[in-house]
Amino acid sequence: MELRIYTPVAGPQDIWSELDLPNEDAKLREQVFKGFSIKLFNSLASILGMQHKALREALKIPLTTFNRRRDKGRFTMKESDRLYSLIETVSRATCLFEGDRRAAVEWISKKAPSLGDKRPIDMLDCHANTQAVLELITRLEYGVCS
Repeated sequence: MELRIYTPVAGPQDIWSELDLPNEDAKLREQVFKGFSIKLFNSLASILGMQHKALREALKIPLTTFNRRRDKGRFTMKESDRLYSLIETVSRATCLFEGDRRAAVEWISKKAPSLGDKRPIDMLDCHANTQAVLELITRLEYGVCS
């Protein structure tokens, strides 16, 4: 009988690390302030398995604006803040679904009755709406009825 060592199957890496974002709060806020790069947008679309058009629309960035940002190489602070909100929401939803990022992306793409039948991904346009989505995730984590 051969004795083998158990090696757990690795799930997806933390989204922050995958996007090569700093884990230090001050540095991350500085990047948001300076504006995230277009490269980050492309990486995020790939990680989430989303088409660029769908991600752009979820972030409420018109095509002409996106094209200008692509030429410039970076987003504005406001657009970067929405990207940050999406990354934070995906990170929290992935934890909610015990590391299953596919389930997390599916969840943020479906209407939620407790968010007024809006999709969480469509509510990342301002801080108040993002906060509502993150609070819903917290309630679900703790089993609190919504």
